[in-house]
Amino acid sequence: MYTPNTAFALSVLACALLAACGGGDETTGPDAGPQAPAVGARHAHAARGSQRDATIAAAADAEAAAAAQDDPLVTKPLATSKPFPHHATYAAGVIKPTNVSQSAMDAKVQSLYASWKTTYLRTAGGQGTWVKYDDGNNTVSEAHGYGMVISAYMGDQATFDSMYGYYTRHYSTNGPHLMAWKQSLQGGVMKNVEGADSATDGDLDIAYGLILADSQWGSAGSIDYRQAALDILHDILTWDVNQAHWNTNPGDWAHGSGSDDNHTRPSDFMTDHFVAFAKFDTANTTKWNNVYDEVSRIVNYQFAHGSGSTGIVPDFMGLSGANFVPVSGTYLETKHDGDFDYNACRTPWRLSMSAIVNGRTDMQAVEAKTASWIKGTTGGVPTRIRAGYYIKNGTNGKSYVSYDDLAFTGPMAVDAMLGGSAGQSWLNSLWTSITGGDYGTTNDYYGDTIRMQVLIVVSGNWWAP
Repeated sequence: MYTPNTAFALSVLACALLAACGGGDETTGPDAGPQAPAVGARHAHAARGSQRDATIAAAADAEAAAAAQDDPLVTKPLATSKPFPHHATYAAGVIKPTNVSQSAMDAKVQSLYASWKTTYLRTAGGQGTWVKYDDGNNTVSEAHGYGMVISAYMGDQATFDSMYGYYTRHYSTNGPHLMAWKQSLQGGVMKNVEGADSATDGDLDIAYGLILADSQWGSAGSIDYRQAALDILHDILTWDVNQAHWNTNPGDWAHGSGSDDNHTRPSDFMTDHFVAFAKFDTANTTKWNNVYDEVSRIVNYQFAHGSGSTGIVPDFMGLSGANFVPVSGTYLETKHDGDFDYNACRTPWRLSMSAIVNGRTDMQAVEAKTASWIKGTTGGVPTRIRAGYYIKNGTNGKSYVSYDDLAFTGPMAVDAMLGGSAGQSWLNSLWTSITGGDYGTTNDYYGDTIRMQVLIVVSGNWWAP
């Protein structure tokens, strides 16, 4: 039950958060410890690599315990067409780990999924299931999209449906079927905070998750997954895609804004998603193909004009003349917005997917270069992958931090699947590293949640809907 004592605890928590996140400049030297985007920055991620603050966490957990825990959406279980494991046939030349059996890979994914659910899924607030992404009781649409995709691939209808219910209670104030980007537990209820508009990455994954759900369970039950997918896809095209250039923008808040509409975030280049959207949303196949083609054009232009030795792309890019180029300075999150930082760390995974799953070759040379570059620059040691590399602000491919992070190491395993026989030992090492050799069962929301999806891919279980 929510009581005045709970309110007092929240006020103490708010003060603690302000104190914990106040003052000081970002440390930038090459020997600096983990430095994340400031908590609360516009569409920024949760803090990375920082130690858990026990006082803040305890207060947040107490508030969650005081809130309603019942899930309002209970749906009828349906037959699952592709229960996990469901092994996909990838494109010719794609490799998988050879130092572990298929059954062992499947078991590892299932084990980590069970742990991930316990660690990060919450129902506090009584609106359905959400993903706890920081030490407070907060979530973001990025996390929600991840959760819907993961639960669909794992054949977990109960979790998926509960997450769908939560999504429908937190629509954006702009695109009517897009998701408001952030919620916080306040007064026993999850409320939209910091602007009830959307972030494109969350929108894209929610749409893809609904397509997976339609493939898994059909749309004749309690939820019409197919119509829900079409609804959000149409809003993405209207609000999250700048149809003047066919680039994805950062979110529905950027629609029609001129400058922001002409910016893009390469971590939103979910290449296999766009292929699936073109197949699923037949009334708009040409438009989705245009989006895919623009992604390919942007990636290949950067490869030819700056990243020829690495293949990497930055956190954010802006339109300059007829082409998108890395931004200068701070655009949305940090001064490394023009570098390979905590958004772009996902791109070795995202950009590789249309080659792995769909057999597309238009970006394969770029990703093969990234695979060979990162293997060479680390000497084949996964923990030597650094959590940040220059693109705009220094020599392309030179690290500007001295530490590693699972969020950077994990996606390189997907990229390594395009490395051919010469990259087999590298992929084997990456599998061992990210499944326990170097990174344990629980690290942080961002790294662990990216890893879940990476392992579904690398184990051969990422089927195309």
